[in-house]
Amino acid sequence: MADFVHLHVHSHYSLMDGLNTPHELLEAAKNQGQSSLAVTDHGTLSSHRDMQIAAKELGIKPILGVEAYLAPGSRLDKTPKVDDKRFHITLLAKNEKGWKNIIQLVTKANLEGFYYKPRIDKELLALHREGVICLSGCYGGEIPKLIAEKRIAEAQTA
Repeated sequence: MADFVHLHVHSHYSLMDGLNTPHELLEAAKNQGQSSLAVTDHGTLSSHRDMQIAAKELGIKPILGVEAYLAPGSRLDKTPKVDDKRFHITLLAKNEKGWKNIIQLVTKANLEGFYYKPRIDKELLALHREGVICLSGCYGGEIPKLIAEKRIAEAQTA
């Protein structure tokens, strides 16, 4: 199992979705023979300080990331009910530049895009893409939803 790494895990900083502390998550990953772990909490980087401390203590590589909320249009659109259709997207830092870009994305999601949730959009993602690995997300992601609706051509271009 040493070659396997979880890239989408929530800690107790993901309210109503995660239960364990970053230390407990890293400890479980280490006990399963994993060399690293990505904690990608919903819309927040709050767990990362605890994660880095625990990772150093346990000798496991932390992968810094976030599960961001992606607005279907502009992050600046605050039209009522527009937020009923936001998507999830998993972002991982590939390097220091990627980490700084993820920090920018989360900051702007809160300052510019907040409408019930801190949201980014594809324009902002394109501006801050360097060093960021972007995964299609969970079932709440745009691509998985399109696939579930059998809209394969749209999923391929999303």
